[in-house]
Amino acid sequence: MKSNLKRMSQIQEDLVKHIDSQIKDPDDPLYMATMLLKHSIVLYKKMMTDEEIQNMLDHVIDTLDEGYPGFEITKTTKKTLH
Repeated sequence: MKSNLKRMSQIQEDLVKHIDSQIKDPDDPLYMATMLLKHSIVLYKKMMTDEEIQNMLDHVIDTLDEGYPGFEITKTTKKTLH
């Protein structure tokens, strides 16, 4: 997966600004986070194959500390049963 961290960073900054402008109630962060996660999953399934989603998630895990120094995720190979 080609990484364009500058462009991804700009998209993230713009999205965070928009989200911040919509937070009006103490419960809104939870609602916003839930909505973003649910909609992201739906969009991924419409746009990408399961293998592409796996590759994208691997890329996120591998590069997460580039945007958030000190934030670590332990990568496992455990398969989930559906």
